[in-house]
Amino acid sequence: MKHMTSLCCVLSLMLPVVGCGLDAGDDELLEATEDAPGEAATIEVAPAAPPQATSRKAESAPTRQFLGPAFTEAPLWPHGGAGGTYTGHVTPPAVIYAVRVRSGSYVDAMGFAWYQPTRWDNLYQAGDAWGNTPLYGGSGGGDNGWWYCPAGKGVIGIRGNSGSYLDRVGVICGDVTNPDPYSPYNTYSPLWGAGGGGWFGEDRCGAGRLVDSFNVRSGTLIDNLQAICINAH
Repeated sequence: MKHMTSLCCVLSLMLPVVGCGLDAGDDELLEATEDAPGEAATIEVAPAAPPQATSRKAESAPTRQFLGPAFTEAPLWPHGGAGGTYTGHVTPPAVIYAVRVRSGSYVDAMGFAWYQPTRWDNLYQAGDAWGNTPLYGGSGGGDNGWWYCPAGKGVIGIRGNSGSYLDRVGVICGDVTNPDPYSPYNTYSPLWGAGGGGWFGEDRCGAGRLVDSFNVRSGTLIDNLQAICINAH
């Protein structure tokens, strides 16, 4: 298994840095009408490993892998414009448990942390494959650090504003065993970015489904973000 990040590193990563509303890196973009296509950023900052499965007792059950069958996978609505470079399915089919965002007047860049569960309840256990994507997008805005779903939860939807770009975004986390898009126990991340574009609301997977990856269009900003849902079992 990969080297486990120290407790001090975990705590430091879980404290997001507050970004300002308009950053120097965004100034040149305010008058742009179309994001120039570009490669996704390749800087990788490893988040802490997923939390160990301690909240539920491990029960005897057949070992299975990687959530529901592939034919249950389907994308939600894409949010943003048609600029930038398209990257499909940026993670393997997995529970998305953390996101990293750079933002200012727009969402400048995003990265995602994931694990592939083998337990019947989709909680992480030692030996499960896990990792994180590079940052897709540019280097403008402020780095908000990694934001984590609480233990036992994974991303089940997104919310925010969009127009020609992804102006503002946050994620919604729900129970990984029995995800419910309308549960009062779901957790909401902060909203990163500014108030431009139009509010697209809360775009959530259906009952019993989790976000297992994303499609991204990016250049110097995140042009478009589309969540992909799959059955939890």
